[in-house]
Amino acid sequence: MLRVESMPLDCGSTAIVVELDQVPSRAWTKSLKRAMQADEGLDSTQPRFDGRFVYVVDLDGAQHRAEHRVLQALSSASAGAADGGSAGRPTRGTRSAAAHANR
Repeated sequence: MLRVESMPLDCGSTAIVVELDQVPSRAWTKSLKRAMQADEGLDSTQPRFDGRFVYVVDLDGAQHRAEHRVLQALSSASAGAADGGSAGRPTRGTRSAAAHANR
């Protein structure tokens, strides 16, 4: 993760933008969605993905607390993706050493 920015919206909620160091894998994005659904404060919103950016909009509550919850979900997603056999952080699609050996 390169940076996280949060900003209050005119409607009273908060938006958070996360810039990742790489385009996330499908397993990681699914893991993040599951982590957010499991969090009572984040379960009403869905992350949006655009390349290396993750957008989380319409978060209720204090800006600092919302940012903290999103960071926890990001951390949980990385751990969840690692437990599922995928890389524990956003990764580009790469071939494994075994796939190269079978060429």
